[in-house]
Amino acid sequence: MLALIGYLAADLATRFLPARLADRLAVGLARVWFALRPPARRRLEANLARLSPWLAAAERRHAARATFEQFALSITDFLRLPRLADDTLERAIEVRGAEHLERACASGRGVILVSVHAGNWEWGAAWLAARVPRLHVVARPHRNRWVEELFSGRRRARGVSLLPGRPLWPEAARALRRRDWVAVMGDRPGTRGSACTWAAALARRTGALVLPAVMLRVSPGRYAACFEPPLSAAACAEGGMRDALRPHVDRNLAQWFAFEPLSEGFA
Repeated sequence: MLALIGYLAADLATRFLPARLADRLAVGLARVWFALRPPARRRLEANLARLSPWLAAAERRHAARATFEQFALSITDFLRLPRLADDTLERAIEVRGAEHLERACASGRGVILVSVHAGNWEWGAAWLAARVPRLHVVARPHRNRWVEELFSGRRRARGVSLLPGRPLWPEAARALRRRDWVAVMGDRPGTRGSACTWAAALARRTGALVLPAVMLRVSPGRYAACFEPPLSAAACAEGGMRDALRPHVDRNLAQWFAFEPLSEGFA
């Protein structure tokens, strides 16, 4: 219940306060939460030590604090999403690697979009859903069912559907054979190995393309949709997703929300 109250209060703040003031408030709360040393901070600093061992302890703390701040800004932008007109969202997105997106759209095949928990994947899904036949996302439900309904309702309003069913494979395979798109995060462990291994096996079975992409914040209220060349199933299985997306993470470390254990396929 506390989680729901927190999200509703944040939603009210983004609705009635000037954007700059709401963002400053979100960053201030993130700094307080960071100072309380929640488990998410310990996991984040451990992940930073694993992926960027050259960082000194003080540098890791600085990067982790910046990540908490960026995550707070990501949430405020997500809460603003229902009040953004389609053309406003379009103008807020800069596309990098547009030729790779166009190649995937023109392939006439299903597409598995693999990304990471960085920048603002919710904005990315909302923006992409307007461009592809149908977009399904693989997402772990929030522990609080009311918070989950809040998120799900806002995704549905933008044409983003949650891939139903457990196990996910049958529904994902059916969607891809219909030439739909399925989005999955590659930096979290799956129920049976890494998400990249799952995506590679699914692409091999269905003939789908694998498209690495990430949505990164470039300034207040503006993002860059970054696409890398589509991968074959074999290239994905050999670590192509990691090789495509790790440079984006390394260059934007404060926007990588690694608050949970990493997938072996990404680490």
